[in-house]
Amino acid sequence: MTAHEDDDWLDEEWDTQLSAGRSAWEALDWDDSGPDDDLPPPPRGAVRTPDDALAVLLGLVGPERSGEPALWFVMLDAEGCTLPVALPISDIPMRADPEVVGGVMRILGSVLDDYAPGGSVLVGLVREAGGDRGLFESSWAGSLREGADEAGVRLSGLAAIGADRARMLEW
Repeated sequence: MTAHEDDDWLDEEWDTQLSAGRSAWEALDWDDSGPDDDLPPPPRGAVRTPDDALAVLLGLVGPERSGEPALWFVMLDAEGCTLPVALPISDIPMRADPEVVGGVMRILGSVLDDYAPGGSVLVGLVREAGGDRGLFESSWAGSLREGADEAGVRLSGLAAIGADRARMLEW
């Protein structure tokens, strides 16, 4: 079986589960014995407010707030419910790399097109000394907006997350 055929199987299984009335989180058969077993339970309900968005991001990022600079991407469906996908990218430079941003946004756009048409992306800009708008946050926020626009991806919000503080920069 090729990787593409395997993707087709996943699409069929996903569609079957969703059409049976299961949520995106329930549609996946989670193996809770692997390295991701320490992730928090999926959020319930839709992300409707900046406080909801920040709570989702803080729950996912957890102790990584004190780590190296990173970007955390969470995808939301058209109703604002989280998809069972979080993409953390660590070891990033302090200044945005437009090529990296463009590639990531194209990939996220493809996932949204396939699994959550009309959905959006929530982004956490994480660094230990962060939590507000600094050079790191300004550089990445601007590049992410441009990359999202070019890829046709809607950003639902951007949050600055640091070890001791966090806030939504855009909603």
